[in-house]
Amino acid sequence: MYKQPGISIIIPSYNSSGYLEETVRTLYEQTNKNIEVIIIDDGSTDNSVEVAEMLLAKFSLAGSVIRRPDTEPKGVASCRNIGVKKASHDWVSFLDSDDLFVADTIQKTIDNIVEYGHESGAFFHGVREFDDETNDTITLKILEFEQRPTDIFNKLINRNFITTSSVTLRKSLIEEIGYFDITLHGVEDYMLWLRVSKRTKWVYCKEVLTEYRVRRSSLMGGRRFQYYLEQNAKLIASIRGTGEFTDFDITSIINYLDATTKYYAMVSIDRWGWSDFINGILFLKRTGKKALAAELLKHHVRNNVLRKISRIIKK
Repeated sequence: MYKQPGISIIIPSYNSSGYLEETVRTLYEQTNKNIEVIIIDDGSTDNSVEVAEMLLAKFSLAGSVIRRPDTEPKGVASCRNIGVKKASHDWVSFLDSDDLFVADTIQKTIDNIVEYGHESGAFFHGVREFDDETNDTITLKILEFEQRPTDIFNKLINRNFITTSSVTLRKSLIEEIGYFDITLHGVEDYMLWLRVSKRTKWVYCKEVLTEYRVRRSSLMGGRRFQYYLEQNAKLIASIRGTGEFTDFDITSIINYLDATTKYYAMVSIDRWGWSDFINGILFLKRTGKKALAAELLKHHVRNNVLRKISRIIKK
């Protein structure tokens, strides 16, 4: 049995003043308060820093609010790294500034660490995804894993099923890996989960302990199609650079990422129009992914034609 731990909760924040109180309140309402709360501001232009400082004082929570130094690169990866380095506990949990913990998240996590922490350095749990505007449940993300240390690597190379705000890791494990990759944006969490999975088994709790906010206005994070393609390419380059992954591992990850581009292509057309989609197609061709470019082009041109024919028929 592992000793009773404390947990450092790492919260990156950028212009989050409208969400921080609800998020931090869920930490104040924890049944087990053996925590510290570290909020790292990523150069907000609103009053997020002042709100964060006020909330820690209001709820008498141990921790600190840190402004990301200008010498450190912008982004959640950099902010989480700053938080991990500041953490005083042996275990760190990640929570985004607009997500929520249920009242016994920390207690249930500590219970699992006490039981399995001697053989696992990674824990995650079930998630409720909810609509920001209505609070309606979009989906309950509950996976079919037994609640015991499990090797998930061979599943993870085929799909990233881990929600960042559901993860607790041993701090020394993150230090051993070298923290989140600050050259990545949007896929830095997946990179870390893969590397963690090379080193330890994970323990999964099916109970829904995190509520993940889905904002309709932030679909694709407001980014263009090519941005996601570039990040996927950088992710593969980083994975190759570690020397930790086999050719089979890398091929599986590439196949998974190629599958995600089909979703981003659809959103690109719906949100930004055909010019954005075509820019992405040209990027794929320039980077040697001509077959994927042709497949996406054929699929979406056909679907667009079918939609137009459908509208004509309905008239």
